[in-house]
Amino acid sequence: MRRVISAYGEALLDVSPNLGCIELRGAIARYLARNRNIYVDIDQIVIGSGAEYLYSLIVGLLGQSRTFALESPSYEKIEQVYRTFGVACDLLPLVADGIDSSSLRNTQASVLHITPYRSFPTGITASASKRYEYLQWAAQPNHFIVEDDFESEFTVSRKPEETLFSMTDHDNVIYLNTFSKTISPSLRVGYMVLPKRLVGVFSERLGCFSCTVPTFEQYVLAELIERGDFERHINRVRRAKRKGLTKRGYAE
Repeated sequence: MRRVISAYGEALLDVSPNLGCIELRGAIARYLARNRNIYVDIDQIVIGSGAEYLYSLIVGLLGQSRTFALESPSYEKIEQVYRTFGVACDLLPLVADGIDSSSLRNTQASVLHITPYRSFPTGITASASKRYEYLQWAAQPNHFIVEDDFESEFTVSRKPEETLFSMTDHDNVIYLNTFSKTISPSLRVGYMVLPKRLVGVFSERLGCFSCTVPTFEQYVLAELIERGDFERHINRVRRAKRKGLTKRGYAE
């Protein structure tokens, strides 16, 4: 924080662009390319004050006339936010490897909100075959997936699960993540990555909204990511978790 104050000075008083500061969006884009196999332009990245705020932007982007399919059970605020903004929700039961296949086939929803890495509160992780099933479902016309990748950085696997955003051929996955788990819950900063086809739509429908994250915090995060401190922190936590599993007698 001291370094950012010294380096940026009065620039910290400037209003952030509505998508977020270029410095932070650029740092996130390079981080995603290195670690998540996601290659995007910075105009596809939107900064916002936490996941709940970003959920509300998704409703504004895709429209409240759609039905959103959600994992059941799931993080309760997902459904609460969508219903608050007038969206109909179809709750699809989870089984051992993800959403029940017959429920997914039969839903009338056109948006699927998933937490494939580790669904809360069940802890269920979507299998590789289930992820392809989600993508096949989303291949229908005008269907979209919201990939909520919360906590995925702390996987004990040496190679993180591939994201649906990087797997799709249909440019129809919205990727979403926050720094709440990786840095601090009090740091209300999250981001979403739009498919290219929605960049213009976002500008048209939501371009009037100001960025809800202070410029200072955005520059601090950009500095953490660009200098490698963020990734070193992530790697230390992952090594500690692997060591803890090994001590308890589990195979890596």
